[in-house]
Amino acid sequence: MRPALAGWCALALTCGAGAAGNDAVPADMSGSEAGARGDGPKDMSEGAHDSAVLATVRPAAKDMSRGAGVSAAAGASVGRGDRRAACLRRNAGAPARYARIVDVFCAEHHNLAGIGASLAIVAGDDPPFVATAGETCLGGQEVTAATRFRIGSITKLLTAALVLRQVDAGRLGLDDEVARVLPELAAGVDERAGAITWRQLLAHTAGVPDPSPLLLGADWLLALGERPLWRAPGELWSYSSDGYALVGAALAELRGTEYAHLLAGELLAPLGLGPEVVEPEMALKTGAACGHLGRGGAARAFSVVDDLALGTGNARWTLPAGGAIVSAAELAGLARDLVDPERSPLSPEARRELLAAEVPTFERPGERYGLGVRARAVSSGPVIYGHSGATGDFSADLAFVPDESFAVVVLTNNADPLRSTLAAVLQELLGVAPERAEAMGPADRYTGSYRAGRFGEEVAISARGAGLRLSAPMLELHDLPLEHAGDHRFRAAGRPDLGSFTFVFAAGELRASDLRGHVFVGARVE
Repeated sequence: MRPALAGWCALALTCGAGAAGNDAVPADMSGSEAGARGDGPKDMSEGAHDSAVLATVRPAAKDMSRGAGVSAAAGASVGRGDRRAACLRRNAGAPARYARIVDVFCAEHHNLAGIGASLAIVAGDDPPFVATAGETCLGGQEVTAATRFRIGSITKLLTAALVLRQVDAGRLGLDDEVARVLPELAAGVDERAGAITWRQLLAHTAGVPDPSPLLLGADWLLALGERPLWRAPGELWSYSSDGYALVGAALAELRGTEYAHLLAGELLAPLGLGPEVVEPEMALKTGAACGHLGRGGAARAFSVVDDLALGTGNARWTLPAGGAIVSAAELAGLARDLVDPERSPLSPEARRELLAAEVPTFERPGERYGLGVRARAVSSGPVIYGHSGATGDFSADLAFVPDESFAVVVLTNNADPLRSTLAAVLQELLGVAPERAEAMGPADRYTGSYRAGRFGEEVAISARGAGLRLSAPMLELHDLPLEHAGDHRFRAAGRPDLGSFTFVFAAGELRASDLRGHVFVGARVE
């Protein structure tokens, strides 16, 4: 556990710290006004990696963007003039019911010094409404309704649906052991891994650790098997993108073909989409946006091909966890159609399984996880399903309400999600008021020792004043200040590479029972 930490949440996987942070439940709208000003709380979830982290992953970035990269000087015009006014002019034909939403979208894109963005809304059988802002690549062409963006961990919804297609065909059962198909899963150092089921991998309850693809390397299955499970299968929800990589490998073994081919043929094609959704080279040729590190004219651009190459070492096995590349309109339509009785390629039972959301995440009050999707019942509206994706140079948010055939998608080609825009859509169109995160509890609810891993490494949480400190010798961390990030989530002050930490309160407990981070899960030591 001692290698440099900068790379452990790699670009292609939105390593989900569902493990960590303000990740994606669209109903969590805390700080929406602050977000519109550009000074709102920083989202550290779904593997949301700060640009500083990715700069360490990509030392040769300046010279490796296949012509998609644009120097800071070439993009110096970005930020001159009023980008908000330009966005409003571009979207001047929006229907009146979307006028305020467009105002918020343009203001937030401007205030966060974004490069490009796309918003899509589908409601019932109406064609999607799309608003766009900025450029596909810094200083380049304008974003259009057809521009594709990487969507990171939202890909997990597609992977879960692909598994359910196999269930519908009678090829597997959700509660079958995955090791029946992928024997390597049972061949590692932790014999408990042989009992992991498809359902547990899809619901993030398998206990699979989540190291970076850059740490695992080409022999990733073997390297992952050399790490003990975080917890026994089924014991605790803990986000793992590598768990979804295992799903992809098992599907490929089951069907005798690559995950990308399976997804394209068995899920995307029935939903009217092509293979370019999971093939970066094809997506690049069809006008995919560049990803960007940094803001405004200082940003650095990367093509979606180099994005995968530099972030994961071209590890295609990461695609099931975070590899999809789609436009906002395509994703909104896909989310609506996937759960629509008249349009979905899934059986009614498969759709129920997808949305069951029985597993509490303990990250926000009432939040539960289904199969590749989060769900939260809000006080002022319907149950909202969704996910987010954060790859460091792209950000994505999806929210949908199956019973209303409604979906909204907000995509950007830099690290800042447009959460105020998402909040405005849900409030204006669904009557869902922004919900505020809970305040930090008393320090003694969190302090104590947590044993991380099967071999007994410990993480200590102490209090200093009104704040918390973290010490973890196995990670070479000593007396590290933690900042409250809402509810029982914290992030390491000044260390975006560490992501966030979540304290878990099992039902009825007054003190945290577990501590989750990107690189460990620890149970309280009493």
